[in-house]
Amino acid sequence: MKTLLKLQFYTCLMLLAAAFSACDYDENDYISKYCPGSCTVIKGRVSTENGAPLPGATIRVRWLKEAYLQPTFTREKAIATTDANGNYELRFLLRDQELTEGFIELNTDFDQRSYLTCNGSSTWYWYAMARDTAIIQNFTIAPAATLRLVIDQNNPTAPVGRILTTVKYKISSSDADSCAFVYDTNSRNLSGDQLTVAAGSVVVHTVKTYGGTQSARKDTILLKPGETRNYEINF
Repeated sequence: MKTLLKLQFYTCLMLLAAAFSACDYDENDYISKYCPGSCTVIKGRVSTENGAPLPGATIRVRWLKEAYLQPTFTREKAIATTDANGNYELRFLLRDQELTEGFIELNTDFDQRSYLTCNGSSTWYWYAMARDTAIIQNFTIAPAATLRLVIDQNNPTAPVGRILTTVKYKISSSDADSCAFVYDTNSRNLSGDQLTVAAGSVVVHTVKTYGGTQSARKDTILLKPGETRNYEINF
């Protein structure tokens, strides 16, 4: 009897979640299409890994608000197409609500994973957004791979102390500098983090501090296009 009641309870929860998700709300919000003032601007260039411009790419910016067991609210704020030189510019007005909750994201009609940027993310939460400001976001179209960080996979309950992991890679071999991302277990749960990187050589440098002592590890990983690989951080 208890098993039947549990099954009925979980079934009701699933039906409730499905009902909420069916009410997801989308709208176009082009009130700021010409942005007369107090506008936010996201602009940049889309090019291939050889530096050639990519014309005709569609870039759009959306505001989203998500909550557990509640419908997702989406506003498409602006849309642009890259010109002959690969340049794009999105101008839009942030509503008061959008400055206090939710997040802004860029996406494209093309293969999203191939759009690589050294900024790491094309998502900005409300606390990082403002009116009368400009964000530069350049993209390079290049073969991508996924690196998944895993800490103490064989013994997840072991004390790990503080771990700083730096991931470096170059989008193009001709780049003077590498893209670099630092993960700190003091500020977030590192295990399970996934990073989309350029396929090829990726350097992972990790420093662990525990009990007043430090230990370091550095590995160079070769990733194939489209590959997803776990990188286990053990010492």
